[in-house]
Amino acid sequence: MKRHKGRITYVPYRPKIEKVEGQKKMLLVSKEPGRITETQMKAVIMILKRKLGKGNKIAVRVFPHLAVTAKPLEVRMGKGKGSIDHRISRIRANSIIVEIHTREGEISEKSVRAAGSKLPVRYGIINL
Repeated sequence: MKRHKGRITYVPYRPKIEKVEGQKKMLLVSKEPGRITETQMKAVIMILKRKLGKGNKIAVRVFPHLAVTAKPLEVRMGKGKGSIDHRISRIRANSIIVEIHTREGEISEKSVRAAGSKLPVRYGIINL
């Protein structure tokens, strides 16, 4: 479905964080509002899977459901809206992007920082 791009304004938001006994959890949280594309999310998940290995569960909390349209290069004005180019998800400030669960061992903060560097927004890491 094609729609207007819209603006992402800063709205204070506090996510619901639940702590489970016997389980360690690390959260990748956005510090500012923005847009994350489908390919950026795939890159984050791929790095986390590669660095963390087996035994860890990765839960993605954002889903790219908005379509972004684009017209081909060197096309004259008019003739309607362009075709769908890629998909994005709008995120608010302080929203959880990815949760990482583990039962044994430690989750390396270095690997989560490497994944967060692929995001176009400032991020923070919360240890639970």
